[in-house]
Amino acid sequence: MDKKVFKKAQELIGNTLKLLGIEPDQLAVSAGEDVVDVQIDLPEDELGVFIGHHGETIASLQLILSLLVNRRLNQWFPVRVNVGDYRERRQEILFKKAEQAAQRAIDFGQEVIVPNLNSFERRQIHMYFQDNALVRTESRGEEPLRQLVVIPNTELPS
Repeated sequence: MDKKVFKKAQELIGNTLKLLGIEPDQLAVSAGEDVVDVQIDLPEDELGVFIGHHGETIASLQLILSLLVNRRLNQWFPVRVNVGDYRERRQEILFKKAEQAAQRAIDFGQEVIVPNLNSFERRQIHMYFQDNALVRTESRGEEPLRQLVVIPNTELPS
């Protein structure tokens, strides 16, 4: 990402989050190769407001910031928001849930549904199992009822 473009994105994000009461010392904006990462560090008692139920507020904030940055800069850069260590903790829980579903699928030889995941979380699980020889995954249904399904592989490598 061009430094000049990143500086503008950083300024837009900082100004927008300041309107929400987030001070510059509570915010870190960094650029990856194809994403702008926003890390918000708040006191423990304020985290829930910015995380929301199952990360819904983070997802909404991420969408708003992505649209704002991309509209103002006329370039598409996804913005990824993390509040505290929510993303890391959620990913750990998500992978544990996925492993349990895979084990049930293998043990019982039938599909196991993993409900209540957003598209980002489903994608993480798809990527997690992409090289797994014992199970495969697919998403079924339409939003907002779309679900991830863990399917045992019946053809095991010899």
